[in-house]
Order: sequence, then C-alpha cells, then structure tokens
Amino acid sequence: MVCPRCGTTLNSKQRYCMKCGALNYEHPDNQKMKNYITEQEFEQANEEYQKVANEIMGIAGKTYADLSATDKKNTYVDTRVMVGLLFVITLCLAAIYYFVFPYSFTMIFWLCLLFFVFVFAILTTISIYMKGGYSGFVSFVPFYGQYAYFDIALGNGWLFLITFIPVVGFVYLLYTTYKIGKCFGKSGALTLLFPFIMLPIIAFSDRAVYSGPGKKYKKYVEKGKKRNTKIPAFICSIVVFLLFLGFTQLPFSYDVANYFVMKDIDRVAGTVKQDFYDGIYSCDDTESSLLEYYVSVTNLSDIQNYPIPIRSSLNGKKISGYFHIKNSKDKIVVSYNLTDGEHVFSSHESDISPDDVSLPEGAILCKK
Repeated sequence: MVCPRCGTTLNSKQRYCMKCGALNYEHPDNQKMKNYITEQEFEQANEEYQKVANEIMGIAGKTYADLSATDKKNTYVDTRVMVGLLFVITLCLAAIYYFVFPYSFTMIFWLCLLFFVFVFAILTTISIYMKGGYSGFVSFVPFYGQYAYFDIALGNGWLFLITFIPVVGFVYLLYTTYKIGKCFGKSGALTLLFPFIMLPIIAFSDRAVYSGPGKKYKKYVEKGKKRNTKIPAFICSIVVFLLFLGFTQLPFSYDVANYFVMKDIDRVAGTVKQDFYDGIYSCDDTESSLLEYYVSVTNLSDIQNYPIPIRSSLNGKKISGYFHIKNSKDKIVVSYNLTDGEHVFSSHESDISPDDVSLPEGAILCKK
C-alpha cells in the first residue's frame, strides 16, 4: 500500500502518511471521512497536488491551499537577503580599510567583526519587527518602537508604559522577552536566559513564524503585503558603514592604528625569535663573542609567517628597519626599531625620528 499523494509506502494500520499527512482511507477509522469526497474528486485532487503544488486546489467544491509550497514571502519575512547584504558590505569595509588606510590586518579584523556584530544586532531587531507586521524602521522611532514591541509580544502596545515604573518595569520587560519567544514558537525560558542566541534564531529562521496576538500583524496578513527586507537592511548597513569610515578621520584613530601595528610587530618579533632559536637564520660572523645579531628588514611582511601581509603595499606604508637579537646564557632577547616613514615603532620606547632608524656600524647581519 502506498500513499496516493507522495508515493510513500504505508502500513495498513496507519491512519495517515507520516511524510505528507495524507489520510489513509483504507483504515477503518477513516472510512466515514471518505464519504465527504468522491473517488473521482480524490484522484483529481492528488493529480493537481502533484502538478501544481503552488496553486490553490479545489476539493469537493471547496478550495485548499498548500501553505508549505506557496511563495514563502507571503508567509514569512525573507531574511536571507539581509544577512547576504551584511556579508558583502563587511567585505567592502575590510577592502577599503586594507587597501586605502594604513591599518594593520589585526585592526581591520576587529573593526570588521565589531561592524558585523553591531549591524547584525540591528538587523535582528528589524527582522523581528517585520515578522510582527511592522516596518523595519519602527524600531528606531522613540516610544512608538516600544509600543510596537509590546504589541508584538502581548497584543497591547500601551503596556510599554509599565516599563517606566522602577523595578516593576524591568521585571515586566523580562516577561515581554519571555513572551516574544512564545509568540514565535520558541521556548520563552530560553529566550529570556539566552536572548543573544534566541533572538537571532527568531529573526532569521524560516521556521520562526509569528503566531502572537499582535493587532498590527492581523492587518498585515489581511492585506497580504510582501515585506521588502532589502531596503531597511541596505540603509542600516550603509549608515553604520559610513560611521565606521568616519572613525578613520578622528585624531585618536591613528593612535589606535599604531597600537595595533605594534601588536603585529610584536608577533613578528616572536616569529624571528623562534626561527633564530630553531637555527633557521645564518649569521655573517658566528665566532663573535658579542653574541649580538641584527636582521635587516626592507618590508616587514616579507619575514612574517602569516598568509596575509600586515599592511597592504598599495597604501604606501611598508614597514622597514631592523631586529636586534641578543643571545646570552641560552636566552634570546629580540628588540626592534622599525618605521613606516612617518611613525617609529620601537621596543625601547625611545624618541627617535624615522631617518634615524638604521643599522649600527659593524652590525652582524643574519639571514634566513
């Protein structure tokens, strides 16, 4: 025995197909239900189901729609485009930082991660509002945004006024977070305890469909209007994108950039130390009793062991200078004096100009 709808093998004791939910009219308990539809109508309905899954079917004079196969944009907010735009804009920001500004790779990584997390949190809020029947920009409107949030969670937006009551308002806000999870078919307790995990799941999961008491959502369903997620996602991402680029124009941003460059140089110094300890470097005079050696650096990115250079060569900020290696009592100490032509990066914290960064006379050079 097979299911007439999907072809799955059925057991005679099954009342319905476990795969598609079609009733097994051969089962004794379903015999009475078969009287409501003729054999001809039943066969016709199955044929229509197989051929046109996205259309409304007529069965016994009534119409039925296969909601699982209909256009998903009619039943939920399509959030894939929001995340896709965020990834693209994050990559654009990283490219601008790397190829235009003299930022190190480490600083770019953390800036882009901060940008992604910040915008992702904004898009999470926008998506929840849109799934609840509101415009994505409502979340940015003072007071009305809170009204909409409480309407989505509790069906009465004016309850947000309770949040202005000390202590009671905070407790009620926690209860609202609990109800948000329940409205989207998720665990309210988990949403309350782990909102940073559950809220993104609610926002971006196709299975998290709103089923709460929101008044605005009911009007949204009646209109059958599709939600355009591209516009709010693009506008919000671009606004934050411009704010992050504006950060590069602030005076203290260059101090932050130099701090991260120093951190990258320290990591390269650790690489030089390990390579020297492993005997990868060969020196001009190994008989010297001074046990002090130098590694000349034309471009710091040439001696690092990372696949991506610390700085892009296109921004004109190559780092050059030297590493000083002192070997005493089986202990290797590595210091450095490096410059990018504008700033000096020194482990000695001495005040020297970029023009003074040069190898001392009689320096014993080492090369890989």
